[in-house]
Amino acid sequence: MCCGKAHSYYSKVEAMKNSSKMGPKVFIVATPLGNLKDCSLRMKEVLASVDLIACEDTRVTRKLLAALEIKGPPLISYYDQVEERRAEELIRRVQDDGISLAVLSDAGTPCIADPGYRLVKKARERGIPVIPIPGPSALATLISTSGLASDRVLFVGFLPRKEKALREEIQSWRNVRASIVAFETAKRLAATLELMAEQLPSAFVCVGRELTKAFEEIHTLPVAQASQWAKDHKSLKGELSLMIDPGKTDAKSDESRLLEKAKFLRSKGLSNRDIMEFFGDRVEDRKAFYKGLNLSAKRGV
Repeated sequence: MCCGKAHSYYSKVEAMKNSSKMGPKVFIVATPLGNLKDCSLRMKEVLASVDLIACEDTRVTRKLLAALEIKGPPLISYYDQVEERRAEELIRRVQDDGISLAVLSDAGTPCIADPGYRLVKKARERGIPVIPIPGPSALATLISTSGLASDRVLFVGFLPRKEKALREEIQSWRNVRASIVAFETAKRLAATLELMAEQLPSAFVCVGRELTKAFEEIHTLPVAQASQWAKDHKSLKGELSLMIDPGKTDAKSDESRLLEKAKFLRSKGLSNRDIMEFFGDRVEDRKAFYKGLNLSAKRGV
């Protein structure tokens, strides 16, 4: 955005200088991933009341406001390339002019692999209240529906684009006692999962695409099957969410988690023999593991 346009946005805010009822505040506002029915009453109220909205893409936010029949708050672009510079400008305005500011990403919760944290940091340094307006998040949506262990989760944001960096990132998960959550583009998904299958052959992967939308898909599969699924879907577009249980690299791993995975494989039609072959030497006491698998089958688990 050129300086002239930016100045016009700020001029509108200047006109509101003494009219704001909220006072100097920053609202971090979660917006729908794609389904407008996920809009909260509080989200609508805040967007209709603030003096200024900083958003990733003004075109996307205008469509959202139009759908919600909200008129009024001027918009200013706040995306990766201008975040560092514009954060200082916005917080200075909030503080000096006593205005309220809402921060939005294109979809989901701001500051989660999206612009916003620099602005929040500056606001907190100056004692300006930062108020969360919670709501949709691709991160939480995938974790809650993956079927993978969620007691410990490591979020790594967008995966590296370069193969060497991606390989190093995946290798670093070998000794992580947690499930990994990441974002990836549809264009790179097949190559990423192929590399993951090579580095973490016993991993399980949940792939989420079009979350909350009409063509939503959430698949939890052994990594080799997930890799093949991606290769068979060459027309995928946009960004996808991934959750990975990287598996264990030693035979003395927690076999209760392995047993849960075994049950999942059996629900997909694999025989006990195939399951035992799949886990290989990761099971220290194969006899006890096989017994547990048969016991759960008799119970209908």
